[in-house]
Amino acid sequence: MRISELIVEEKATPLQHFYEGANILITGGTGFLGKILLNKLFTSCPGIENIYILIRKKNNKDVHTRAEEIFDDPIFNVMKKVAPKFRHQFQGIAGDCLLPNLGLSREDRKLLIQRVNIVFHMAATVRFDEKLKIAMQINVKAVSDIMLLCSEMKHLKSVLHVSTAYTHCPLRQIDEKFYSPPSDSKNLILLTECMPDKLLESMTPVLLGKWPNTYTFTKAVAEDIIKMYGNKLPVGMFRPGIVISTYRDPVCGWIDNFYGPTGAIAGAGTGVIRTLRCDPRAVANMVPVDLCVNSIIAAAWDISQKHK
Repeated sequence: MRISELIVEEKATPLQHFYEGANILITGGTGFLGKILLNKLFTSCPGIENIYILIRKKNNKDVHTRAEEIFDDPIFNVMKKVAPKFRHQFQGIAGDCLLPNLGLSREDRKLLIQRVNIVFHMAATVRFDEKLKIAMQINVKAVSDIMLLCSEMKHLKSVLHVSTAYTHCPLRQIDEKFYSPPSDSKNLILLTECMPDKLLESMTPVLLGKWPNTYTFTKAVAEDIIKMYGNKLPVGMFRPGIVISTYRDPVCGWIDNFYGPTGAIAGAGTGVIRTLRCDPRAVANMVPVDLCVNSIIAAAWDISQKHK
């Protein structure tokens, strides 16, 4: 059974028409956000032709094994009952954002160039204490590489880059617009690639400036790359806040990690964390992952409409 054979509403929405027959590339598809995106695309956008997921080898497991493990998660149980062969619509593509040109083989790159219509770039390292060299490669250089790949795609309709609401956290107010990057992306890529590790680590605080960590710093630099391709490609950007567990779709309260507030809540609930120092006046900009994914899917459609 193909995705297009699932039961759908009698009247398709403009978004569903947009995804009809689409071939989609997703980076970061094995992560928390990626799993919910896969589930939502499958259940709400019938007619999708194929979804390609960039997957790296990990813990001595090949791409095929890791692709299969994605669907071992309980959130896909309903899909297994409705369409037990649905996973055949998803294809794992060997790649790694730490490698040049995303680590793609010549054959896979050609396949993506010829077939892909829509791209969701969500792969990132979210560790606040990540070494700058690694954070630059994954959060900045890989963005440049994915944009170069997209510029070669024959039938591209939309590219969505997932950033964060905290890219320009040194500012008191952040609007829906581009800001000047903390450093030039090209020069910074060259610097981090050429400089010895120990020297780069000692210079990291100076390079970060007002940015509190390598995560927000590199995500801010990456946004400038998206801006540069804005006149060439149908590309857009999505800045979510603190992504937390699901609100209701596919189930209420699902999460697969202890990042951010989830770890604090779990720690308090188990009695491990007794006190937590914070500013009571601060606002926690938290958003359920399923609502975040809904916006991502709609944003990709909106990008294509505005680019026409």
